[in-house]
Amino acid sequence: MDTDETFPLRAALNRAAEELPPLPDLVPLAVREGRRRRARARFATAAAAFGVVTAGALGLTLLPGNGPAPAMPAAPPSSPAASASPEVSARPDASYPPVVVEETPGVPPPDNPDGLSEAERERRAVHQQRVAALLDELLPAYVTEIRPVKDEVSAYRITADGTPLRLTVLVRPTDEKALDPCPDRPDPRIVCETVAFDGDREARLQSMATELPGTSAAYVRFLYGGSRVRISVEPEGVPSRLTPRQLFAVAEDPRFLDVVRDADARPVEEKDAPPVVGG
Repeated sequence: MDTDETFPLRAALNRAAEELPPLPDLVPLAVREGRRRRARARFATAAAAFGVVTAGALGLTLLPGNGPAPAMPAAPPSSPAASASPEVSARPDASYPPVVVEETPGVPPPDNPDGLSEAERERRAVHQQRVAALLDELLPAYVTEIRPVKDEVSAYRITADGTPLRLTVLVRPTDEKALDPCPDRPDPRIVCETVAFDGDREARLQSMATELPGTSAAYVRFLYGGSRVRISVEPEGVPSRLTPRQLFAVAEDPRFLDVVRDADARPVEEKDAPPVVGG
């Protein structure tokens, strides 16, 4: 029951509340973060329940990698603007357990097929964690699962619209000095464009229609220092709506260029063998 003493207190509280600024609209941020968290929770539950995941779209069998994912260090910012914006900051607390690809179901691949030292394997695994965190943040929200492929430093298994796909992020030493030009003859199956970014750097964005109606392979290629870089998705018999422009959103991010710069200085891939002349 209200008393004479409570009325002045209530009036003071009402006046104080009216003077406060309106609350910001947190719904879009909450929805986006909730969608990511729900997707990760569903994925963690499924990974715990099933020891083997068959990726029918890839024609491969995927096994959880041994041991936890290595801790992912925060990528160094390229500019004050990149580090000041909470909207585009990578998730340093996230980890992305690797998967093992069985090209022949039931036949596990050899462990450490390239004979790398443990330190080098760890360095490459950390590189994959950095890339996976940026893919998780910068790809569209319908991409809900991102897993590095163990012992394949350029390979990632993603799930888009519930369909597993193989995504490649390649940084490889090269002697190339220029990108291959877009095809000079019109081809209705191919869409190619050149875009400038990171100053005067050029990237080649290309899509190529597959046998599945409405589905295209997507490619982004550019050169950085002494390396060639490619981000690509090549669906085989499964739908995919990932576009070159969506992959380019990863390529042009300053933090991804930091990862590329590090991989250019200390390669994580072997240099391509030179072509055989007259062979």
